[in-house]
Amino acid sequence: MATGLWTSATGAAAQSQNVDIIANNLANTDTAAYKKDLPTFKEYLATVERSPEVMDIPRGPIKDKEFYPLDGRDQAFVVMDGTHTNFRQGSLRVTQGPLDLALDGPGFFEVSTPNGIRYTRQGSLKMATDGRLVTNDGYPVLASQPGGLAGVQPAQGPVPAAGAGAEVARMINLRDRGSNISISPAGEIYAGEDLIAKLNVVEFQNLGKLKKIGGGLFENKDTLVQPMPAAKTAVRQGLIETSNVNPIEEMTNLIKANRLFEHDLKAMKTYGELLSKEANDIGKL
Repeated sequence: MATGLWTSATGAAAQSQNVDIIANNLANTDTAAYKKDLPTFKEYLATVERSPEVMDIPRGPIKDKEFYPLDGRDQAFVVMDGTHTNFRQGSLRVTQGPLDLALDGPGFFEVSTPNGIRYTRQGSLKMATDGRLVTNDGYPVLASQPGGLAGVQPAQGPVPAAGAGAEVARMINLRDRGSNISISPAGEIYAGEDLIAKLNVVEFQNLGKLKKIGGGLFENKDTLVQPMPAAKTAVRQGLIETSNVNPIEEMTNLIKANRLFEHDLKAMKTYGELLSKEANDIGKL
């Protein structure tokens, strides 16, 4: 009886977490290039999770449960195993902004943060006061190679702690370049006819290795596997990638999760009433 109560309680807890994930997806419906999260559930079986035990031969009277061993099947429940990111590309929205860039394909922009290099698909870029090309959060966007191009210069003023050495040399400086900035599908930045720099757009063989860290940024968890130069991605100037969240689909998922949560609560209430009768009524017989 108590096992059923525990199973319904863990189910309710898992659905509560599912509701939080769906709500977060809905809250980011209008966030540029946002990638929705999907929950993963796992059934916990005591016989699978615990280490094997040596069979103990009964030395006294044999009990009923020894004739019908459950092998831990009465100790099964569900847990939230984690979340994974859906990297499906969102639709492209026209803005006509010269520094609004969308990635058409599976690639990512490489940016420099105080914690090291991170990756993003949010292409609403701007020019900082010191001339650097940065994201909305102020992280410098990196070029594919240091030096050689006139616009790839160390920035003026303070530099993030992790932006030393090679990262500083790959920061893109648009100071005194005027407003006639054009960017090719290959990521080449031109001021008029002058090539300034080339954006470092990269792709990953296994997107499952990327960890979402907030602010539209991703971290490469597998340091042994480095990103590759983009071969299937084109840069589209004057467009922004929208969120890949479908509000109607998420609302449907939210209603379903709430109903499952309510069903688990009803099951918990039923088991509680049965346990109360077991303790108070059956004991009088």
